[in-house]
Amino acid sequence: MPDHAVSPTRGLGEEIEDRRTGILLAVVRVIVRDGVDGLRMAAVAREADVSSALLHYHFATREEMIRQAFDLHDRIAAAASTERVARIADPVERIRDKLISQLADDPDVRDGWVMWAEMQHLALFHDDLRASVVERSLRWVGSIAELIGAAQSAGRVPSELDAAESALRLTALVDSLGEHVLIGSVPPAEARRLVDRVLVEVLGA
Repeated sequence: MPDHAVSPTRGLGEEIEDRRTGILLAVVRVIVRDGVDGLRMAAVAREADVSSALLHYHFATREEMIRQAFDLHDRIAAAASTERVARIADPVERIRDKLISQLADDPDVRDGWVMWAEMQHLALFHDDLRASVVERSLRWVGSIAELIGAAQSAGRVPSELDAAESALRLTALVDSLGEHVLIGSVPPAEARRLVDRVLVEVLGA
């Protein structure tokens, strides 16, 4: 990432934050390419085109740098999803898009699954990362439950449906299929067709 010069209209705090963000995006690229086990500070420094000393200036530990990279990637992905879904008028189609988009045959989606798989693996052995994984999982399920609730309010989904339970069923399906797609045991198109069928069964719409 190119260097950001400090201009009269931007404070030094913003400049530091831009550099930190650039480093974290480099961490994401290294993780997607080499995995967390293969991540070396020297590789991140090369990817970000900064010195190793600058990495240690911004991040106290390798683990903290990785956690912040996961968080940044999650915020970027969530913002993109929210923006896309907001443009869809039909409440049921919003639910479908939120789920199906996780199984798109797209390099960015694959990178997202790699990041998530690596984070889950780390969370098994690192208590400080487990809370981030749990929070993200709950937020993922909650976002679908919220969309189901909106569809119920619009009369597109039966009111007696348990939104929280239905959201958990649907997200569990997508999470499992995402792992299969990632390793190549299920084609993305087949995974999307299965989600479409189950979506009708669960929502009755």
